[in-house]
Amino acid sequence: MILSRTEAQERLKLPLSDLRSLVITPLLQEGSAFSTDAIDLRLGTHFLLPQIPPRPFSDPTEDRRDSNYLKVNVPFGDYLVVQAHQTVLGATLEFIKLPFDVAGQILTKSSVARTFVVIETAPWIHPSYRGCLTLEIANVSNAPILLYPGLPIGQLILLEVLNPVKEPKLGGRYLGPVYPEPPAFENVRKNLEAIGVEPASIKIPRA
Repeated sequence: MILSRTEAQERLKLPLSDLRSLVITPLLQEGSAFSTDAIDLRLGTHFLLPQIPPRPFSDPTEDRRDSNYLKVNVPFGDYLVVQAHQTVLGATLEFIKLPFDVAGQILTKSSVARTFVVIETAPWIHPSYRGCLTLEIANVSNAPILLYPGLPIGQLILLEVLNPVKEPKLGGRYLGPVYPEPPAFENVRKNLEAIGVEPASIKIPRA
């Protein structure tokens, strides 16, 4: 069941000690941020731009994530140029805390999508998530696009989870981020060994 505007606003008023409390901050222009079934989220100021790796390929299973991205901070009032058919990682301006019984989904605002900018992020947000949301922002047009921090870019839809389980301890790779996060993959050998692939048969790329 999708949480209505009324239910979401009631949860925002609950104290942090209440497991059902919802946090979305800073919630600018609260009156216009809420629609009947969604909440507008704004683009933050921090970005990760893909870089050409020193090798002719990028292996996401290696712990070389920092070398694959260029960190950029774009102040309010300025903009980031995203070339045609390029993708960058950004983050929401808002920090979010979901209750244990609510999941979320973020979708591109229709007005943004009509400029051929698409949020290709993993759209699902698990219950009890804390942090800003990393957004995979793609320019699918044939011309450069300007991204302005502070402008609404996505819509957050909140869904109530039936028979939720209260987690005794929060965990997860992406818990509490405030900047865009590069992917964190587990070791390729461990993943393949888990499905019965013998180490001797695993071919690891070499420079």
